[in-house]
Amino acid sequence: MDPKELAFAIASRRFFQGAQWLSSLPGQQIKLSRRWGRIASPYVADRAQLELSYVQGFGATGQLAKAFTDQWLASHGLFARSIFAYSAMGPEWVKKNVKIERPDVLEKLQTQGGLVLSYHSHHHNTLGIVLGQSGVPTWGVAATEKASPMAPYTGRFMRIINGDSEAKFGGGKYLFTDEPRNLLRGLKQAFSSQHAVVSICDNPAPANDEAPIFFRGKQFHVGTGVVDMALEQGVPITLAMLCSNLLGGYELHLKPISNANSVHEVLQTYFDFLDEILHQTPWAWQGLHWFSGLPQATRLRQAILKSE
Repeated sequence: MDPKELAFAIASRRFFQGAQWLSSLPGQQIKLSRRWGRIASPYVADRAQLELSYVQGFGATGQLAKAFTDQWLASHGLFARSIFAYSAMGPEWVKKNVKIERPDVLEKLQTQGGLVLSYHSHHHNTLGIVLGQSGVPTWGVAATEKASPMAPYTGRFMRIINGDSEAKFGGGKYLFTDEPRNLLRGLKQAFSSQHAVVSICDNPAPANDEAPIFFRGKQFHVGTGVVDMALEQGVPITLAMLCSNLLGGYELHLKPISNANSVHEVLQTYFDFLDEILHQTPWAWQGLHWFSGLPQATRLRQAILKSE
């Protein structure tokens, strides 16, 4: 582990330890949790990188980029506090704390399941709880903490995040990417049972045979494996993002994808939906941490689409 990674791991441990202390105080401690995120999130060390992402992707001025970054860090603080309340998140909690943008889409998930493409939002583990406690048997594709060099520092908290959220999935479990046979077996089982599988595909990946994704002036590739399998098996695909409203509640954005003809069409629609969400909640996407490092678009999106 290089010095920067070690510093991040130590800061992460301190961050979750502080959030656990906040969770022991009466009430939700919304203001203190937001403040804890702004001053103690391990991402504070990368504030300049985050602010640059807001300048590049949102055209934000210096002051506005700073304000957006404060909101992004506050959302992280709210997440850290929330994991210690996962065990108390049931159906009534969801009804009280989550505004569902498209209840009709949620109803289809309850009966049809399928692939749920989500995003890194700090609150993506909480999404599995919201779906599971809303009558959607849910599985999650994730990386295990055992494979992370941060495990000696944050493993205890990662086990809380994974274990306490999985307990609320309503029938499914986590499928770990470093266990490919179990992953493939679990995906087949979930899809055949008409359960929902939550997967995240917003990380940049090496170039592949697909056309690049265009997103807010950037051009890049992402992994396609789970989307490939969903299209092969003909299961429904739904886009979903759980956003903090920064006041202790959440908004669940849902969008079904119908008549998709290719992996690229699904993934471009996936990022277009993210673009719409960020117009309303610019703090919601964790990927702004790496956005500034993505390559600038070198070809017009329309030229790419016409060449397909």
